[in-house]
Amino acid sequence: MKPKIAIDVDGVLADMHTACFKRLGLNLSSEDVKEWDFFDDLGIDRQQFWETYKKIWSQEYQLIPLIEDDAPTTITKLREKFEIHVMSCRPRETYSGTILWLKAHRIEYDKLILFPPLTDKTIHLDGYLFLIDDNPAYAHDEKVILFDRPWNRTVNAKRRIRSLRELLEIVELLDTPPQRG
Repeated sequence: MKPKIAIDVDGVLADMHTACFKRLGLNLSSEDVKEWDFFDDLGIDRQQFWETYKKIWSQEYQLIPLIEDDAPTTITKLREKFEIHVMSCRPRETYSGTILWLKAHRIEYDKLILFPPLTDKTIHLDGYLFLIDDNPAYAHDEKVILFDRPWNRTVNAKRRIRSLRELLEIVELLDTPPQRG
């Protein structure tokens, strides 16, 4: 049985911020989001944003770009040694669009775990080697590797990666036998 890794969707695989901003007619991208709770900072109506988010994920998922173009290749390489579980918190009406988005982007995974919004994923990490997530609230958890995004850069994380490719280096270190001196 392979060890399990959980990977978040929004902010790690999918650039939903940019897609929502574009649909709202705003000249902004995910790089403009400097805080997790960005609505007041950017002058964006919270309810309007979340309605747009639900609409895009449920009806226009093809508008959501990958954060990293090579993410599908990286995840395929990780699957050689690990079970990959895509783990996300999202409204129920976005579930089918999420599945279709993952398929359209050829992101292979062993299991899809979708929780309701605001679920604390860290309480579900028993049996996982780690979770890759961009949520700064999870940075304190020893099993979380924070995926570097503008909205979490001020957070002191136990572990952080700037690209999914860095995960390949981390897992190679796990396989490397200790050096004898």
